Amino acid sequence: MTMKLTLFTATLVQDSALSVSGLDRETSADQPFALVDGEPRLVGRGLKGAAVAMAKRFFKPLPRAVSDDIEHGVLRRSAWEFADAKTTGVPSVRAGVGIRHKTGARARGVLYDREVMPAGTKWQLSFRVDRSYAHDDAEFTEAEGILGYVLAEHWAKGRCWLGGGAARGLGWCHLDELKAYRFDNAAYEVWVQSGRATLPAALGSVPVVSPTHSWYFRTLDVSVSFGEYKPEPSEAAWGLAVGPHDTERTAQPTGDGLWGKPAWAIEAQTPDALATDRAMLMDGGRPLLPGASVRGPLRHAFSRQERAEGRVIKDPHIVQGKVGEDDLAGKAFGTVSRSSRILIRDANAEGEWAAAKLHMHAEDEFSAGSYGSAKRDAVRVLRGTFPVRIVVEGATREEVEPLVKLVDRQVALGALGHLPVGGHKTRGAGAGHWQAKPWATDDVTKVRDWTPPKEPTEQVKNGGRAQRTFIDRPAAADVWVRTKTGTIAEELTLGAAAEVAKAALGEKLVAWWCDPTIDLGLRTPPASFGRAWPAKDDKLQVEEIAFYAERAVWRAVRTSTGPRFVLIEELDEKADGAKQTRVVHTPAWLHGFRRFSSANTGQGKVLLREWHSGDKVLGFTLTQEQR
Repeated sequence: MTMKLTLFTATLVQDSALSVSGLDRETSADQPFALVDGEPRLVGRGLKGAAVAMAKRFFKPLPRAVSDDIEHGVLRRSAWEFADAKTTGVPSVRAGVGIRHKTGARARGVLYDREVMPAGTKWQLSFRVDRSYAHDDAEFTEAEGILGYVLAEHWAKGRCWLGGGAARGLGWCHLDELKAYRFDNAAYEVWVQSGRATLPAALGSVPVVSPTHSWYFRTLDVSVSFGEYKPEPSEAAWGLAVGPHDTERTAQPTGDGLWGKPAWAIEAQTPDALATDRAMLMDGGRPLLPGASVRGPLRHAFSRQERAEGRVIKDPHIVQGKVGEDDLAGKAFGTVSRSSRILIRDANAEGEWAAAKLHMHAEDEFSAGSYGSAKRDAVRVLRGTFPVRIVVEGATREEVEPLVKLVDRQVALGALGHLPVGGHKTRGAGAGHWQAKPWATDDVTKVRDWTPPKEPTEQVKNGGRAQRTFIDRPAAADVWVRTKTGTIAEELTLGAAAEVAKAALGEKLVAWWCDPTIDLGLRTPPASFGRAWPAKDDKLQVEEIAFYAERAVWRAVRTSTGPRFVLIEELDEKADGAKQTRVVHTPAWLHGFRRFSSANTGQGKVLLREWHSGDKVLGFTLTQEQR
């Protein structure tokens, strides 16, 4: 059976809120969520980037059929194809603030907000591995197995980090209902003709390959609990205060918890929302302890201890994040140029929880009464347990183990009540009871080696060395160029365009190229590149087409107002309407890729003749084409 492609499908479930930056639009948020036609969207390139980043942890070298870079020379198209994912729902706004290490006060100029999709949101995913872009079956099997390994062994097990702020609790996800389907030519035809609805039988298990590089994951689950205040030191301290965005601070949803009431209102029904001066942060119907609210105290406690021992630690808010590679806190918690290896997930209250709206005021020192207009109220969590997850990862044990010890030391401070989180830390809130489970070890061990396949090469006569050479290019020169534009009355087909172009260029043709219109009725992929004039009766519908002469080009494109063309021709001397430009020759390659809608162009060499006007390219033609 000849394999054509492998399809992976799954449901992505958010374990925490997700931030994916989109285009600026009419919103108050500093970082708006990606929306397309008003719908939240996980863009395919972002999903693929996360998958490639995870694959690079476990596979070295990564096949060029997965991800290529310029150091290999001519870039190759990836066999991994990721579709955008859609969901329903409306983003909410999450605030972020920088805290000064020494004072615990808000840092100037470090208050921001971002739109996020709430935890529990589900997205339908669809990924493909296309056999057409692998050199051979072995490379296709490797590319397919790497993606399967990432999805089945890591994303499905909760190690899926997407979007921004993963180290601060956002974008933690996992996969449900992961399935894989393999298509041969017959199954592919049935699938396409059914509108991508009829799938072959799913494989019994997701295809995977063993890792070729070691990586180390350590996971720590910590329960941070808060309870009614009691004088016994073994009990949890009283209350938690984590504020929401300013747009939500005056309205407090009551969620599914218990709320403190005055004696005269014990029997009263709890409303859906309360008016307050300072609400607490909620995610759905439960209070939320953001990963950032845990990560900040960890870093601050680490910095204080290092300073007490005489070492210099920079406050990132003073140096605008540029703490340097030698900063001890930067090595542990990341810098602007190096990601942190300590990741902390958001935590929603689990089980029963209770809260109350408390009335507060500032006291006048002389009268012992309320000071002026300083009477206010605020909401605090009185009882609740928050399951915080901390993951430490790295390429070597030497990198991971010091970070594990660092986290253990900070969690021990929390167990003693010396690591308050949230707001109002000096007013009786935030000093919860930290209870840590043993570390879970999820290390990945190198199992095998893999050698990339040899790239196709050309043989040259001098000694039989394999190398690729470009066409020799002439020196740049100044020339006169004239441009003519117009409309085409006929439908834009290959034959019709050829007739109009032949009348403008004459018989001298170097090559032609077109972008065919997708036509699912075609049984074979049409040619999109050639060196002879197409037949007049060729009815192939095209979106864009170009005919190249040695010193002129005729191009046409389909637009909303009908087909339009442009003719750019180089003149021997100055004429009316001509513009002086700089002609530059650029050698290039035909890579021989087979697109989904057209036949393989084949490999070859071309020499581009580009007309430059100032710092812009006016146009180009193919002055030579060699096979």
